[in-house]
Amino acid sequence: MIKRFFPEDSNQFDFLQKIFKSFDKEFIDRLEMFFPMWCVLSFKHYLIKSYDIYVIFNPIDIENNEKYIFSLSSYDWFGVISIILHTIFLLYLMKKFDYFGPFRTVKSDFQTNFLLFVSLFSLFNVFIHGKLMIGLFLLNIVLYIIYRSNSYFSISLGLFLSILTLFLSIRFNEPVLATSAAIYIPFLISSLLFKSKNQIVYAQKYLPLIVFIFISSKELWFGFIGLSYFIFFNMYYYFSYKRKYDFLRFDQA
Repeated sequence: MIKRFFPEDSNQFDFLQKIFKSFDKEFIDRLEMFFPMWCVLSFKHYLIKSYDIYVIFNPIDIENNEKYIFSLSSYDWFGVISIILHTIFLLYLMKKFDYFGPFRTVKSDFQTNFLLFVSLFSLFNVFIHGKLMIGLFLLNIVLYIIYRSNSYFSISLGLFLSILTLFLSIRFNEPVLATSAAIYIPFLISSLLFKSKNQIVYAQKYLPLIVFIFISSKELWFGFIGLSYFIFFNMYYYFSYKRKYDFLRFDQA
């Protein structure tokens, strides 16, 4: 689509190429890693609005409602602000303490990476906000595991944790992660059966995408943030490297 509007031999392409190539690559690599973190923050926002959970500071004075869909209200600005502030703060820490393993991107060190930090952040929120965060913590662990290793054991462990997420989410009457896990489980089963590299890649890419889609069915504002994310990186890779954006791949230089 972008290539159709901005062909490589056009003046507009040259102009935009200069802009996108001026961005610091290390900053872009780190920013690209934030998508799973944004999912955690938006999911937490959804839980606060939907369930009676403990919150240290809750600026949202709204009656809990589990059945709403496609929320786009003034209260949701708190979710947007939360994502912006967390991103700015963590980008600052990444730049200042780049020697700290979990703050390194997969692209520079795939052994200890930001996905581990997101998993730990999810675990922290389990202790703060309770059992409804357990499912997302488990799915983030699955994402981390299948990036660390594509062995039979790793995929089997990911499948077990995904099934556990499905069971717990149904038990807690939480539809977002229950539906996400139910749709995602066949990707892991397919990876085990066919043992194909492409199947592993699909399992890596589609987990955060599926979670994003179902969070967005509740929090429409997050859908717009995610759409902006995809458009930006699609343009960045096209104008900077003249190649198609391989979406939600966190392990490619």
